[in-house]
Amino acid sequence: MIEFEPKNLLDKEFQIFIGRIGSGKTEISINFAMKLKEEGYKVVLFDMDIVKPYIRIRDVMEELTKYNLEIVSPPEATRAIDLPIFPKFIIGRLMNKDGYKILDVGGDPYGAGSIAQFRDVIKEGLYNLFFIVNTRRPETSNLREIIKAISMIQDASRMKVTHLVFNTNLRWETTKDIIMEGLNVVKEVS
Repeated sequence: MIEFEPKNLLDKEFQIFIGRIGSGKTEISINFAMKLKEEGYKVVLFDMDIVKPYIRIRDVMEELTKYNLEIVSPPEATRAIDLPIFPKFIIGRLMNKDGYKILDVGGDPYGAGSIAQFRDVIKEGLYNLFFIVNTRRPETSNLREIIKAISMIQDASRMKVTHLVFNTNLRWETTKDIIMEGLNVVKEVS
């Protein structure tokens, strides 16, 4: 269950979820959006992940529409193309001041860089940028790698990471020790 504490997480119009491959960011962004919707908030979920090895929102769109969740995604004709190009209607939806905008963004330089084009709309002070960390994934397994990944994301997106989200797991092979080891690393980073 997602708990919105501190409440000031909700004082920002844009909630951006970014993470390296396999971090769980898409699942977290979907659950965050669904929780807000469940609590009665207007929510628009943006599929801006142009990196595709695992799951993207567009891959589960049909299932999500059953929950009356508004999803903004590239047109079907361009969904298989992994380019940092978004249709013009996306900027219009980002500019709409009605409700929360939840963005699912790929966490490599290419993916993070793709949202830099929206800096005129997603201004500092209007967003929370959550970096999702799974210390059991390559490129975020230790302090040095996590700091390097955060720096790369900030440079590419031209946005500041405002929150770390601890999501260390090995799916069904996850143990308490794995969780605690990962938590200690993320605490050290913070």
